[in-house]
Amino acid sequence: MKEKQLVTSVSLPEAEAGLWRANRTEIMQFSERYLRIKMRNQIRRAVTRKYNRADGEFAIVTTRFAPTEYDALHFVAAALRVSVSLLIYGLILLWQKPSRRAIRRFFSINYSADSEGWDTSAGFLEESITFWAVENPGDPPPVLMA
Repeated sequence: MKEKQLVTSVSLPEAEAGLWRANRTEIMQFSERYLRIKMRNQIRRAVTRKYNRADGEFAIVTTRFAPTEYDALHFVAAALRVSVSLLIYGLILLWQKPSRRAIRRFFSINYSADSEGWDTSAGFLEESITFWAVENPGDPPPVLMA
């Protein structure tokens, strides 16, 4: 059964919007690598969210994400206080570099969220993201022993 796709939109410079529309599936194959690169940065707190401020005209692009893709992007975006559109823009820039596209290292990703409590008195949410190298995209995740 095919995984349900989530429909949302991203704001991109017009040139990158065209690339995204035409190559989204291939570009997203580099998302785990790009998120790992972004996670080298420190978590940002007590700052406002950063948005894409590239020069030129922007386009709003309706796009579809698998729930796992969407959750992983939002997890990193929230931790770094950036927009998902800015992450997608950076991912497109990474994909455009021939030297990066030549390297075919693949990683799988697992996003997990656990709500210990969420009501008008308090909110407790624990999120995590885990990466592991795989030989081929689509390989099953490793069995983790507790």
